[in-house]
Amino acid sequence: MAGGAQAVILAAVSRDGLNNLIAELKKKNVPVIDLLIGVSSPDVSSHVLASPYAEGYNAGQFLVRRHPDGTPKVKVAWLPGPAGTGFVEQFDKGFKEGIKGGAIDIVETKHGDLGKEVQARLIEDVLQTHKELDYIVGSGVTAEAGVPVLRAHNRHDGVKLVALYMTPGVYQGIKQKAIEAAYMERGVLSSRIAVNQAVKLLEKQDVIREMVVEGQYFDQSDIDKADISQSFAPTGFRPVFRVEAR
Repeated sequence: MAGGAQAVILAAVSRDGLNNLIAELKKKNVPVIDLLIGVSSPDVSSHVLASPYAEGYNAGQFLVRRHPDGTPKVKVAWLPGPAGTGFVEQFDKGFKEGIKGGAIDIVETKHGDLGKEVQARLIEDVLQTHKELDYIVGSGVTAEAGVPVLRAHNRHDGVKLVALYMTPGVYQGIKQKAIEAAYMERGVLSSRIAVNQAVKLLEKQDVIREMVVEGQYFDQSDIDKADISQSFAPTGFRPVFRVEAR
Protein backbone atom coordinates (compact mmCIF):
# COMPACT_ATOMS: atom_id res chain seq x y z
CA MET A 1 0.00 0.00 0.00
CA ALA A 2 2.89 2.34 0.75
CA GLY A 3 4.03 1.80 -2.83
CA GLY A 4 0.80 3.19 -4.24
CA ALA A 5 -1.41 0.14 -4.67
CA GLN A 6 -5.10 0.91 -5.17
CA ALA A 7 -6.41 -2.64 -4.72
CA VAL A 8 -5.23 -5.83 -3.02
CA ILE A 9 -5.51 -9.40 -4.31
CA LEU A 10 -4.95 -11.59 -1.28
CA ALA A 11 -4.23 -15.33 -1.22
CA ALA A 12 -4.22 -15.84 2.54
CA VAL A 13 -3.27 -18.94 4.51
CA SER A 14 -5.08 -18.02 7.73
CA ARG A 15 -8.87 -17.76 7.51
CA ASP A 16 -9.11 -15.13 10.28
CA GLY A 17 -5.60 -13.73 10.82
CA LEU A 18 -5.80 -10.79 8.40
CA ASN A 19 -9.33 -9.63 9.19
CA ASN A 20 -8.21 -6.52 11.10
CA LEU A 21 -5.97 -5.47 8.23
CA ILE A 22 -8.77 -6.05 5.70
CA ALA A 23 -11.09 -3.89 7.82
CA GLU A 24 -8.50 -1.09 7.77
CA LEU A 25 -8.22 -1.34 3.99
CA LYS A 26 -11.98 -1.05 3.65
CA LYS A 27 -11.94 2.15 5.70
CA LYS A 28 -9.47 3.52 3.15
CA ASN A 29 -11.78 2.43 0.28
CA VAL A 30 -9.21 -0.09 -0.94
CA PRO A 31 -10.96 -3.13 -2.48
CA VAL A 32 -9.68 -6.54 -1.40
CA ILE A 33 -10.13 -9.58 -3.64
CA ASP A 34 -9.95 -12.83 -1.67
CA LEU A 35 -8.19 -15.44 -3.83
CA LEU A 36 -8.16 -19.24 -3.58
CA ILE A 37 -8.34 -20.42 0.04
CA GLY A 38 -10.73 -17.89 1.54
CA VAL A 39 -10.88 -15.53 4.54
CA SER A 40 -13.80 -14.97 6.92
CA SER A 41 -13.76 -11.17 6.79
CA PRO A 42 -17.06 -9.49 5.81
CA ASP A 43 -15.04 -6.56 4.41
CA VAL A 44 -13.78 -8.36 1.31
CA SER A 45 -15.07 -6.90 -1.96
CA SER A 46 -15.02 -10.15 -3.94
CA HIS A 47 -14.13 -13.80 -3.33
CA VAL A 48 -12.57 -15.89 -6.13
CA LEU A 49 -12.13 -19.22 -4.43
CA ALA A 50 -10.83 -22.71 -4.91
CA SER A 51 -12.26 -25.49 -2.75
CA PRO A 52 -9.98 -27.30 -0.29
CA TYR A 53 -13.11 -29.19 0.79
CA ALA A 54 -13.56 -30.49 -2.77
CA GLU A 55 -9.89 -31.49 -2.91
CA GLY A 56 -10.26 -33.54 0.27
CA TYR A 57 -13.65 -34.97 -0.70
CA ASN A 58 -12.50 -36.10 -4.14
CA ALA A 59 -9.42 -37.80 -2.66
CA GLY A 60 -11.73 -39.69 -0.31
CA GLN A 61 -14.09 -40.64 -3.11
CA PHE A 62 -11.16 -41.90 -5.19
CA LEU A 63 -10.34 -44.34 -2.40
CA VAL A 64 -14.00 -45.34 -1.99
CA ARG A 65 -14.28 -46.21 -5.69
CA ARG A 66 -11.28 -48.50 -5.30
CA HIS A 67 -12.20 -49.89 -1.90
CA PRO A 68 -15.97 -49.80 -1.29
CA ASP A 69 -17.64 -51.19 1.83
CA GLY A 70 -17.52 -54.97 1.84
CA THR A 71 -14.00 -55.20 0.44
CA PRO A 72 -10.89 -55.69 2.61
CA LYS A 73 -10.01 -52.54 4.56
CA VAL A 74 -7.05 -50.48 3.45
CA LYS A 75 -4.77 -48.60 5.84
CA VAL A 76 -4.25 -44.90 5.17
CA ALA A 77 -1.84 -42.36 6.65
CA TRP A 78 -3.39 -38.86 6.48
CA LEU A 79 -0.95 -35.92 6.15
CA PRO A 80 -3.03 -32.84 5.25
CA GLY A 81 -0.62 -30.05 6.27
CA PRO A 82 -0.14 -27.61 9.16
CA ALA A 83 -2.68 -27.89 12.00
CA GLY A 84 -4.99 -24.96 12.69
CA THR A 85 -5.01 -23.46 9.19
CA GLY A 86 -8.34 -22.91 7.47
CA PHE A 87 -7.51 -24.83 4.31
CA VAL A 88 -6.27 -27.89 6.25
CA GLU A 89 -9.48 -27.92 8.27
CA GLN A 90 -11.38 -27.95 4.97
CA PHE A 91 -9.12 -30.71 3.59
CA ASP A 92 -9.87 -32.74 6.70
CA LYS A 93 -13.62 -32.18 6.60
CA GLY A 94 -13.82 -33.03 2.90
CA PHE A 95 -11.64 -36.13 3.12
CA LYS A 96 -13.51 -37.60 6.07
CA GLU A 97 -16.84 -36.98 4.33
CA GLY A 98 -15.40 -38.44 1.14
CA ILE A 99 -14.30 -41.78 2.63
CA LYS A 100 -17.76 -42.57 3.99
CA GLY A 101 -19.02 -45.70 2.29
CA GLY A 102 -15.52 -47.05 1.84
CA ALA A 103 -13.39 -49.73 3.47
CA ILE A 104 -10.83 -47.19 4.62
CA ASP A 105 -9.06 -47.01 7.96
CA ILE A 106 -7.08 -43.85 8.81
CA VAL A 107 -4.36 -45.41 10.93
CA GLU A 108 -2.52 -42.16 11.67
CA THR A 109 -2.89 -38.42 11.14
CA LYS A 110 0.22 -36.23 11.08
CA HIS A 111 0.31 -32.45 10.72
CA GLY A 112 3.30 -30.43 9.61
CA ASP A 113 4.58 -27.49 7.59
CA LEU A 114 4.29 -27.79 3.81
CA GLY A 115 8.00 -27.98 3.13
CA LYS A 116 9.46 -31.04 1.42
CA GLU A 117 11.92 -31.74 4.24
CA VAL A 118 9.19 -31.65 6.90
CA GLN A 119 6.83 -33.81 4.83
CA ALA A 120 9.61 -36.31 4.05
CA ARG A 121 10.27 -36.70 7.79
CA LEU A 122 6.57 -37.29 8.47
CA ILE A 123 6.49 -39.94 5.76
CA GLU A 124 9.59 -41.59 7.24
CA ASP A 125 7.80 -41.66 10.61
CA VAL A 126 4.63 -43.32 9.31
CA LEU A 127 6.63 -45.88 7.33
CA GLN A 128 8.55 -46.84 10.47
CA THR A 129 5.41 -47.03 12.59
CA HIS A 130 3.22 -48.88 10.11
CA LYS A 131 4.84 -51.84 8.44
CA GLU A 132 1.54 -52.58 6.69
CA LEU A 133 0.32 -49.43 4.99
CA ASP A 134 -1.61 -49.07 1.74
CA TYR A 135 -1.88 -45.33 1.10
CA ILE A 136 -0.38 -42.01 2.09
CA VAL A 137 -2.83 -39.20 1.34
CA GLY A 138 -1.76 -35.59 1.74
CA SER A 139 -0.81 -32.31 0.14
CA GLY A 140 0.84 -31.96 -3.22
CA VAL A 141 4.13 -31.42 -1.39
CA THR A 142 3.55 -34.65 0.57
CA ALA A 143 3.08 -36.65 -2.60
CA GLU A 144 6.13 -35.11 -4.27
CA ALA A 145 8.28 -35.76 -1.19
CA GLY A 146 6.90 -39.28 -0.88
CA VAL A 147 8.12 -40.55 -4.24
CA PRO A 148 11.86 -40.69 -3.41
CA VAL A 149 11.22 -41.71 0.23
CA LEU A 150 9.14 -44.73 -0.80
CA ARG A 151 11.75 -45.73 -3.35
CA ALA A 152 14.54 -45.41 -0.78
CA HIS A 153 12.64 -47.73 1.56
CA ASN A 154 11.72 -50.08 -1.30
CA ARG A 155 8.01 -49.60 -0.52
CA HIS A 156 6.95 -47.84 -3.70
CA ASP A 157 5.14 -50.96 -4.92
CA GLY A 158 3.17 -51.47 -1.71
CA VAL A 159 2.34 -47.92 -0.56
CA LYS A 160 0.46 -45.63 -2.93
CA LEU A 161 0.47 -41.82 -2.89
CA VAL A 162 -2.66 -39.71 -3.37
CA ALA A 163 -2.31 -35.91 -3.56
CA LEU A 164 -5.03 -33.52 -2.48
CA TYR A 165 -4.18 -31.03 -5.22
CA MET A 166 -2.12 -30.84 -8.37
CA THR A 167 1.30 -29.25 -8.70
CA PRO A 168 3.61 -29.58 -11.72
CA GLY A 169 5.53 -32.23 -9.76
CA VAL A 170 2.36 -34.14 -8.90
CA TYR A 171 1.24 -33.92 -12.54
CA GLN A 172 4.51 -35.49 -13.68
CA GLY A 173 4.30 -38.06 -10.88
CA ILE A 174 0.85 -39.21 -12.05
CA LYS A 175 2.04 -39.41 -15.67
CA GLN A 176 5.01 -41.50 -14.52
CA LYS A 177 2.69 -43.68 -12.38
CA ALA A 178 4.50 -42.76 -9.16
CA ILE A 179 1.45 -40.89 -7.77
CA GLU A 180 -2.11 -42.15 -8.09
CA ALA A 181 -4.33 -39.10 -8.45
CA ALA A 182 -5.01 -35.44 -7.56
CA TYR A 183 -7.56 -32.66 -7.91
CA MET A 184 -6.52 -30.00 -10.41
CA GLU A 185 -7.57 -26.49 -9.45
CA ARG A 186 -7.65 -23.88 -12.22
CA GLY A 187 -5.20 -21.53 -10.49
CA VAL A 188 -4.24 -19.57 -13.60
CA LEU A 189 -7.89 -19.00 -14.50
CA SER A 190 -8.73 -18.02 -10.91
CA SER A 191 -5.91 -15.47 -10.84
CA ARG A 192 -7.04 -13.93 -14.12
CA ILE A 193 -10.56 -13.60 -12.76
CA ALA A 194 -9.21 -11.97 -9.58
CA VAL A 195 -7.29 -9.36 -11.60
CA ASN A 196 -10.41 -8.73 -13.67
CA GLN A 197 -12.46 -8.26 -10.50
CA ALA A 198 -9.91 -5.77 -9.17
CA VAL A 199 -10.04 -3.72 -12.37
CA LYS A 200 -13.84 -3.68 -12.34
CA LEU A 201 -13.92 -2.56 -8.71
CA LEU A 202 -11.49 0.28 -9.41
CA GLU A 203 -13.66 1.31 -12.35
CA LYS A 204 -16.73 1.27 -10.05
CA GLN A 205 -18.36 -1.56 -11.98
CA ASP A 206 -20.50 -4.29 -10.46
CA VAL A 207 -18.76 -7.57 -9.67
CA ILE A 208 -19.85 -11.02 -8.60
CA ARG A 209 -19.54 -11.07 -4.82
CA GLU A 210 -18.46 -14.72 -4.49
CA MET A 211 -17.51 -17.44 -6.93
CA VAL A 212 -15.82 -20.82 -6.71
CA VAL A 213 -13.80 -21.92 -9.74
CA GLU A 214 -14.47 -25.61 -10.23
CA GLY A 215 -11.56 -27.99 -10.64
CA GLN A 216 -11.35 -31.53 -11.97
CA TYR A 217 -10.05 -34.84 -10.64
CA PHE A 218 -7.46 -36.83 -12.58
CA ASP A 219 -5.77 -40.17 -12.04
CA GLN A 220 -3.34 -42.25 -14.08
CA SER A 221 -6.10 -43.33 -16.48
CA ASP A 222 -7.00 -39.86 -17.74
CA ILE A 223 -4.13 -37.52 -16.79
CA ASP A 224 -3.26 -37.02 -20.48
CA LYS A 225 -6.61 -35.22 -20.90
CA ALA A 226 -5.75 -32.55 -18.30
CA ASP A 227 -5.56 -28.97 -19.61
CA ILE A 228 -2.61 -27.67 -17.64
CA SER A 229 -2.74 -24.21 -19.27
CA GLN A 230 -5.51 -23.20 -16.84
CA SER A 231 -3.59 -24.46 -13.82
CA PHE A 232 0.17 -24.05 -14.30
CA ALA A 233 2.34 -21.22 -15.58
CA PRO A 234 3.84 -21.91 -19.03
CA THR A 235 7.36 -23.31 -19.22
CA GLY A 236 9.94 -20.59 -18.64
CA PHE A 237 7.50 -18.16 -17.03
CA ARG A 238 8.98 -15.84 -14.41
CA PRO A 239 6.87 -13.32 -12.51
CA VAL A 240 7.99 -9.69 -12.69
CA PHE A 241 6.42 -7.23 -10.26
CA ARG A 242 6.45 -3.48 -10.75
CA VAL A 243 4.73 -0.70 -8.79
CA GLU A 244 4.34 2.65 -10.45
CA ALA A 245 3.33 5.29 -7.88
CA ARG A 246 1.30 8.16 -9.26
